[in-house]
Parts: sequence; structure tokens; C-alpha cells
Amino acid sequence: MLDSLVKEPFLGFQPESLEFLSKLQNPRYNNKKWFDKNREIYEVYLKQPMRVLIDTLSVEIKKIDPNIVVNYKSIFRINRDIRFTKDKTPYKSHLAASFCFDMIKKPDIPQFYFHFSPTEFLVAGGQYSTDPHKLKKIRNEIYTNYPRYKKIVSIKKFVKAYKNVLGEKTSRLPKGYEKKADELLIETLKMKQFYVDEFHNPDVIFDSSLVELITKNMKQMYNFVKFLHNALI
Repeated sequence: MLDSLVKEPFLGFQPESLEFLSKLQNPRYNNKKWFDKNREIYEVYLKQPMRVLIDTLSVEIKKIDPNIVVNYKSIFRINRDIRFTKDKTPYKSHLAASFCFDMIKKPDIPQFYFHFSPTEFLVAGGQYSTDPHKLKKIRNEIYTNYPRYKKIVSIKKFVKAYKNVLGEKTSRLPKGYEKKADELLIETLKMKQFYVDEFHNPDVIFDSSLVELITKNMKQMYNFVKFLHNALI
């Protein structure tokens, strides 16, 4: 019973994890035969430590907000969806996870996200989906509660970390919104996505401080992601 409650602490990934992902960047190795032959490396150096990281993060993220769902289903599969792409290599060359409010990760709702590859570690958050129904709700919320949104994205720590909110834009102000004098509001309403991100050297995954890096960013972007989440409720 006690063994099931005591979790292994996250101490960091090993260099073999990036070496494995680096191999997957080469089409010569990115195939089922090679992957199956080297599956044990994947299990030992990627899958298992990622689960330990999630176990550790679940404790820390609960302190930020117990309604953020963190479990093993937060981890993205390494298998690529090759149904609608010319690139038929079956495996991704990065490992990722994301967390949403009140439910297991879904691609069309606001979320906290991170991934690592042989070239980068990325931590991000926001709304990536351009689903028209959800986009309209977010735009309406920003338009109605613009002072609150502007305050969130103008806080010094937020601006220092992320500078600007990123995402695809339309060339014109969408119909249904009165043109205001505030240029930020106009440019924000043109957006089809709303997210922020921060990049790091991939070596950050080799240390236990990765947990602090992820949670620090989640705290900094919390009000932003929560605002987007509340817009869809």
C-alpha cells in the first residue's frame, strides 16, 4: 500500500533520451522496425522518466490550481498521425505533454504545454485551435472584458517572459466589433490563436530543476490561460 503512495522523485532525463529522439529525425531510423528493435531505450530513457516527471508535476501543479488535470494521459503519444500528411514517418522526434482545466488534454481548448527535442525545450500556454465557435467566444470575452485582458497581458513579469501574445491573424477586424481607438484591442480581435511561449536549450531536461522551470511558467501564464478557459465556459 505504502509503495503505491510513495512516488519516485524526478531527477532529470539522461543524454540517451535526446540521442534517441535525434535518431528519429533521420528517416533511416524513423520506422517501425528500428523503433521496435530499440523500444527498450524508449521505455527506459523517455517513457518512464516522462511519467516520473508527470508524477512530480501533478503535486506541484495542484498547488497552482487543483482543477488543472495532470496524469499520464497528459503525455502525447510519440506516434505521428500520418493520415493527412505527405510525411509518412511514423514517429515524432519530440516528447510532449499538456494540461487543461477540468479535463484531460484536448487539442481545441486552452492548455499549458511543453515539449523537448534534440534542439529545444519549449514551454507554452494558450489557445492553439482556430475552431470558429470557440474563437468567437474568446473574441467576445476579450471585447467585453478588455480592461481585464489588457491588465493580464501587460503585467511586467508576463511581458518580460513572453513579450507578446502570439498566433495567426486575419488581415481585417472581424465583423461585429466596433473599431476602437485602442490599437492593442484591434490587433487582438484580429487574432485566430492566442498563446505565449518560452524556449530553452534542451539540456534543461537533464536536471530536476525542470519541474521548477515548468511550474514557474505555468504560474506566469496562469491568469492568461484561465481567462481563455473562462471564455469558453
